[in-house]
Amino acid sequence: MPNRSRWRPSSITAGAGALLAAMLLGGTGYALWREERNLMADTAARQALLARVLEDHARRSLEATQIALAGLADVAGRNAPPEVLQALLEQTQASLGFLRGVALLDATGQVLAAADPADRDARIELDALGPWPADGRDAVGGFVAARSLATLSQQGAVVPPGVGFIPVLRATQLAGNRPALLVALLNPDALANFQQLTLNDPETAAALVDLDGRLLAATSSAEHLPGEGLPQLLAAGGPLAQVRAGGEHGRWEGPGLRGAPQLGAYRALRARPLAVLVELPQAELRRQWLATARDLGLPAVGIAAALLALAGVAAAALRARERGARELDSAQRQVADRERELSAIFGSVQDLLFRTDAAGRVTFINDGYARTSGRDVAHVLGQPLQELFGGSPAVAALFDACDADEPRPQHARADWTGSDGRARSVELHLAPLRRGPGQLEWVGSAADVSGLMLAQAELRAQLGLARSLLASSPLPTSVLDGDNCYLDVNRAWEQFTGRRRADVLGRRAAGYLRADEAAFHDARDAELLARGGEVNYETVWTSTEGRRRDLFVSKSTFPDAHGRPMGIVVCFMDISEFREAERATRAARDAALQASGAKSDFIANVSHELRTPLQSILGFSEIGARRARDDARLAELFTDVHRAGQRMLSLVNDLLDLSKIERGAEPLQLQRLDLRPLAAEVARELAPLLAARGQQLDLALGDDELVVRADPLRLQQLLSNLLANAVRFSPEDGVVELSAGHGEDGDVRVDVADRGPGIPPDELESIFEAFVQSSATKNAAGGTGLGLAICRRIAAAHGGRIWAANRPGGGAIVSLVLPAAQLGDTVAAAL
Repeated sequence: MPNRSRWRPSSITAGAGALLAAMLLGGTGYALWREERNLMADTAARQALLARVLEDHARRSLEATQIALAGLADVAGRNAPPEVLQALLEQTQASLGFLRGVALLDATGQVLAAADPADRDARIELDALGPWPADGRDAVGGFVAARSLATLSQQGAVVPPGVGFIPVLRATQLAGNRPALLVALLNPDALANFQQLTLNDPETAAALVDLDGRLLAATSSAEHLPGEGLPQLLAAGGPLAQVRAGGEHGRWEGPGLRGAPQLGAYRALRARPLAVLVELPQAELRRQWLATARDLGLPAVGIAAALLALAGVAAAALRARERGARELDSAQRQVADRERELSAIFGSVQDLLFRTDAAGRVTFINDGYARTSGRDVAHVLGQPLQELFGGSPAVAALFDACDADEPRPQHARADWTGSDGRARSVELHLAPLRRGPGQLEWVGSAADVSGLMLAQAELRAQLGLARSLLASSPLPTSVLDGDNCYLDVNRAWEQFTGRRRADVLGRRAAGYLRADEAAFHDARDAELLARGGEVNYETVWTSTEGRRRDLFVSKSTFPDAHGRPMGIVVCFMDISEFREAERATRAARDAALQASGAKSDFIANVSHELRTPLQSILGFSEIGARRARDDARLAELFTDVHRAGQRMLSLVNDLLDLSKIERGAEPLQLQRLDLRPLAAEVARELAPLLAARGQQLDLALGDDELVVRADPLRLQQLLSNLLANAVRFSPEDGVVELSAGHGEDGDVRVDVADRGPGIPPDELESIFEAFVQSSATKNAAGGTGLGLAICRRIAAAHGGRIWAANRPGGGAIVSLVLPAAQLGDTVAAAL
């Protein structure tokens, strides 16, 4: 067409040239206008995308910090040991790399525990961190110009400009309802590095600011340092003015982070008084547009002005179009590079990042899913999101409950059991993404919190078990820490001491005791903490009313994570009644011993005094019986007197024997002897008595020697009493049995049995007491009631024992056990 116009007439050529020039200039102007619009739109879209990415990163960083603080607050509120809390703080800082530190402070600003060793034991002004949030709530403070809490606590510490942290606060309560504050130090440099990496453009600037215009984190191109105030952001039409007016995201033109006019995009952090700003100088846009205008306009103006050669114009236009195509390709390559960079960033994130359509079907998911599940990402595209989490109804409900017209951010926790049988839990967060009218998508993230939930459940179970054991103990029990302060007490302790648990927790133990008692217990506790183990002792406690109580105290240490004693469990028992009874028993015993001694002396003296007249009575009764042989009635009277005297003498002799045994007046003459000949001799002595009653004695002494260490006369007296009792209580023409042998333990055992009336079961033990006879025999058999008492004392003096039992079929059996003599036994014993 240009070639044809060269050969037309001049008017046609001029008109055609003018027309072509006008068309060229008009087309060039329109192209430059469209280029400016496209450049502005592309820049605005890119800045909005960058703002969304940076806002998502800042929000996830804050949410991760808040979740960590919530878990730490729950552990601190359960009165966890300091070592456990310290370990959790260190683990939290290690797992969240964007934190400079994590610490627990009390209401006075004292650092109770911190991940950074330099922060421990520091004391700071809490106002420097921002307002104290409500109990159980979070808050984000402003920029604090300090490297750490330790630096903040130092007066006059020099901090370079722009160095500081962003405090994330959470209020909680410790044991005893003590208010405390968990503080996470968010590193602005970590946010700034991510912003710089995401922008990858030296002309573009980004920053995180609060709604008061104070800079919290920014790229180096922002020309301001963190902590500086930027009032121009609050001006009418400015980004923060729009956020304050309710805008969540948008754009602005005018002053921004830098004083020169900017083209920027902002995005507010949901539920946080913070915003992310991304801006590019308008001068840079004009420079880019002028470069394009120069490339397109100057050739067109030159062609229109001179119309030197339509071919040159066409060639220039073609060259300009090629340059435009190359620039478009370059821009597309840059976009692709940015997408690859974002994909790499998303792939490096450990949490799951995904995008779904309005119905919840997965359209994108990062490589974190392949690492955790072992499945290819392509296999889950198009599937409902809940299928990734075991078909969790909680995930499906997120999409069922949302309003498609006004979608809101959603979050939920999904719990399910994996194919390996393990219980899993994830925290999901969804945010709506409006592509256009009727085009709704969802973007979100999912963090695996299975380990955290399991650890929290195990910790709750262990703490619950420990509290149940402590509360259910009927004995007053308390738990002390390494500083000898109360960690816990049970209800029995409160009831005994009269003090409430809430009033003593955190206070020093024994502080309510008298000074001497407190010093005594503190010394014991210090020694026990130094060596570990346990200790038991008795002490006297004085109550507030002045009552003195005897206590048996048991203390044992419990170890920390390194096996060193970290505290003491104290349990005590009130033994006042036991000690009082013991003292009363001792006094009664002493009184009884004195009475028994007096009684024995009295019996011995009376018995000695009675023997002299009894000898006279017996002698005169024998003389009278011999002289009254011719008078039967008088002889019978003398015989009755003699018989009564004999019984009286027998009673006196028994009383003397019992008195001697009780006083130990006659030592035993112990020697090794075989019990069988002694038993046979006793049987021969009692033969006339057996014959008079028509009874038989069945001896079963065996063939083995039954060697014991005994006094022959006393042992003979013991056997004689046992056989005489059996003869007395057996019916006439009956059989008395005496058997002897070795028992299962090797001792010598003697059994004397009869077929008499037996012994009532409730009297089997009382018949061995002095002057006590069985109710079944005392009215018929007579006796003094001292024979079995003497037998038991003789048996005890020989180290043996004696008891009675009833025989099947009637009758009683008395058993005697004596220690068998051993080689090398010596003679040394006394009654």
